[in-house]
Amino acid sequence: MPEDLFRHAMRRILDQAGTAPTVVLALSGGVDSMVLVHLADRFRNDIGLGSRQLVAAHLDHGLRGPESDGDREHCRTVADRLGLAFRERRVDAAAFARENSLGVEEAGRLLRYRFFRDIAGDDGLVLTGHHAGDQAETILLNLRRGAHRRGLSGMRELSRLPLPPGLAVRVGRPLLAVRRERLLEYAARENLSWREDHTNEDVTYRRNHFRHKVIPLLEHLMPGFQDSLLAQAERLSAEETALAEAGRDLAETFGRREGGGRALLLRPEVTGERERYLYALRHIVEEELGARLPYGAVLSRIAEVGERGRIGETVSLPGNLRVRRESDGLFFFFPDAVAASGDGDGEVILPDPPFDIAVHGFRVTVERRDFAGTIPDDDRADPEVEWLREDSIRWPLRVRTPAPGERFRAIGAPGSRKIHDILMDLKVPRRLRQMPRLLADHAGGVWLWPFRLANRVRLPNGPCRALRVAMRRDGTILDGSE
Repeated sequence: MPEDLFRHAMRRILDQAGTAPTVVLALSGGVDSMVLVHLADRFRNDIGLGSRQLVAAHLDHGLRGPESDGDREHCRTVADRLGLAFRERRVDAAAFARENSLGVEEAGRLLRYRFFRDIAGDDGLVLTGHHAGDQAETILLNLRRGAHRRGLSGMRELSRLPLPPGLAVRVGRPLLAVRRERLLEYAARENLSWREDHTNEDVTYRRNHFRHKVIPLLEHLMPGFQDSLLAQAERLSAEETALAEAGRDLAETFGRREGGGRALLLRPEVTGERERYLYALRHIVEEELGARLPYGAVLSRIAEVGERGRIGETVSLPGNLRVRRESDGLFFFFPDAVAASGDGDGEVILPDPPFDIAVHGFRVTVERRDFAGTIPDDDRADPEVEWLREDSIRWPLRVRTPAPGERFRAIGAPGSRKIHDILMDLKVPRRLRQMPRLLADHAGGVWLWPFRLANRVRLPNGPCRALRVAMRRDGTILDGSE
């Protein structure tokens, strides 16, 4: 019975969702959404919805002319009769699709969930009327696109949908186990009225083609096909959950916030197990960056670039997200965000020593010391500590980003070289070459952190006054120098 399946699913969804003061009921006017709203109202106290704000939400995609007006008024009437708050919005999905190089179906989906999230907020929940037939269509469409396990496991009962840039919405689907025939039976038994969308019969839309042509044919050729497909999806969903957790752990262990984006360091522990590697990539794209992977082949392409791509090779994803192969791994970034962040490019002039201050993500400590001819062993072994000859400094010291074309002569070098070339020879990833890594004075660079000290500040063979300088960047593995 739809009632029992709905109640059990809702208890699971709300238990997982936790705090959700606002619950949005997606109300299109079709039979599945009408059954959803009716059941939510009927059992609201039984399933834990009584203390939450219920909002029926209707989006007009601007695709069906006057017919859409009838849908909206029907939905408003139903919400009023049930005593539900009602929100509606009209959009131009076709124009949005053209402006963003999307299909109309994908554009409508994105606009729909943005609308729902506007109502639900950060901690709210959206409920949709997706049913078993929608699940079967989704799995077959994902199979056609070359999906991996997650695509073949279909929609989740509760999931977090990314809404670029940087937003997400929680979506529950309490009717996912209910066949459409059962929904129709329930609607007839309860005397529910609904609106029929004539575009749902148009088989030029791919999903409608699968609904009206492909699935009935497969069911005819293989009776019980849909039930078997859904059972297999449930098994894959359990595997998906375990792998998603493993991928998240991998991404958190070897992932870094760097250069205005996210980096994944490619160590043997990351790429050694391909499934975990793929799920780590997915976690960064979807969970950390809030973007959306359109299909599994793109995920495989990113993995391939990570394993065998040339330095600088880039994969472009929807929402203007880029993934670039660098010397130590993969860099995930939105170009505009990286350009805007600058990673603290401005010059900061340091006070007279001694001091211990935070600058551009570093902790900079400078002390005056007497140098007796030998640097302490601990400092010699620490790449984030250097000793400088004090009388060679042209005060004040400052921390800044190397200027374009700026040159630097390191200890032991026959002459000066462009800092950019030095960093390239050291295989410093591109995302990190423009970070504020230069300790300088009025005459130029004195320490190209954490690699080279300038020849003019080197210590003499005998005693002198020195500066002990420590520059530490907490919690980040940089440039393969850990």
